[in-house]
Amino acid sequence: MGAMLRQLRTRAGITQRELAARDGLHRNYLGALERGTVANPGLATATRLARALDVSVSVLAESFVRPAPAGRTAVRRGGVPAAERVPGASEPGAPALGRALRLLRRRRELTRAALADATGMHKNYIGSLEEGAIASPGLLTLTRLVHGLHGSAARDTDALAASVGVLACVFAGEPVLVRVAA
Repeated sequence: MGAMLRQLRTRAGITQRELAARDGLHRNYLGALERGTVANPGLATATRLARALDVSVSVLAESFVRPAPAGRTAVRRGGVPAAERVPGASEPGAPALGRALRLLRRRRELTRAALADATGMHKNYIGSLEEGAIASPGLLTLTRLVHGLHGSAARDTDALAASVGVLACVFAGEPVLVRVAA
């Protein structure tokens, strides 16, 4: 994610100090993110950075799982402003992510205990994630969950990265674009 973050920032022509000021992060933390020394950056941090850089959070989330191919262009953010959301529609954030994780787990016919075994996480932690009680799960946590949900198919790094990107979009309240192979 660090290389992508640095690439997006330099393309935008802004310094670490300017991006940190826009985003409310400390410049040293932003530098650590760019160097790749932060092991599990939170989804809230990735979302704020993506918004400050005017790109989809999926770009940063996917680059956490696998480096972007050379020359990849960033997808511009397409979130719906809060004032334009449909009344009664679910708000983004941890609750939306929790609902998506619960749905995926149930579609795979997995219990929380089975998913916990597959990810090395505690079943109560998975329950807290599904209930939206974890305010900003980390990208490594999300990657482990997707890996556990995909099972043996998780060896496909592109599919794993895309799934993490989709869940990051759910968290950020961005539209999810799904491409279906012909």
